[in-house]
Order: sequence, then structure tokens, then C-alpha cells
Amino acid sequence: MEKAIMSIRRAHASDWETIINIFNEAVAAGIATDESSPITVADRAEWFAQFDDWHPLWVITVDGVVRGWCALEYFYPNPAYADTAEIAIYIQQQAHRQGLGRRLLAFVDQQIKDRLHFRTVVAYIYERNRPSQALFKQNGFSYWGRLPAIAKVAGEYRELKIYGKNYPSGRA
Repeated sequence: MEKAIMSIRRAHASDWETIINIFNEAVAAGIATDESSPITVADRAEWFAQFDDWHPLWVITVDGVVRGWCALEYFYPNPAYADTAEIAIYIQQQAHRQGLGRRLLAFVDQQIKDRLHFRTVVAYIYERNRPSQALFKQNGFSYWGRLPAIAKVAGEYRELKIYGKNYPSGRA
């Protein structure tokens, strides 16, 4: 049996529909998103437009097929937070537990070390999304706190857990 070839690259507009499909799998599962119903590429046009060289959107492929994505989003629209990013990772359900999330987090670490130079990366994870909590903890993120009953999704209030990681240096 041949070993699968995994690679990570910047997302292109041609990936947007796949990115949204992967996100919508999480919507259907009901544990990982703020959405109650599926979204479209058009719904996220502004979101896609925010990504740039300092705040990239990547996809991870297995044998050339996109199986997941990772975004380093702007944390807060104020210059005081320029050295902080919010991270989001979504993996296609059929590709769960294959090390793709771990591979993406290692890639992000290397990108920050080599060129992005963020000082802090923050992840907001719903309390019921234990697999994501475990992934981030196993990859050097610490539990920083919680926001109880902060979001109302599908008619119920949900708690967000905050995980974060500080890096040795930020941009000068």
C-alpha cells in the first residue's frame, strides 16, 4: 500500500467551495460552529477577502484532494492586536483522526517561526468540541479560560473555551 502524500498550500478561490463544504459538515454535526444552517461561498465573501500574506488561509491536501483548512484570522481590528491571530481549523469528517490537524498546527508553528512572527495565537472552541480541545492541548496550546453562555446557536446557549499559545517573539 502506498503512503498518502499530504501537502499544505495557500488556498485559492478555486478551493472556496470545498472550504465551505468542509465547514458545512461541522455545521451539520452541531458542535464546532456558530452557524445553525449551511452557508454558501457568497455568504463568506468578506471573510475570504480578509486573508493576505500576514493572515493566510491554507488548505491541506491528501493525494491532491483538499481535506481540510486552517485560517489565521485577524484577532481584533485594532493595531494593538497586530501580533495576535485567531486560528480556525476544520477537517473533512472522513479525514478525521488521520493527523491532519496536528500537521496543520505544526505547519502554523513553523510559519510563525519563519515569517509570520505572531506573538500570540488564540483558539475559541465550543465546550462540546472535545476533539478540538484535545488537539490544541496536545500541540502546545494552554487553556486560558471560558466565556459561559456567550453564543446562542440553534436555540441554545453555548460556552466557548479559550486556548492560546504565546510565541517567543512578535513582529518588531
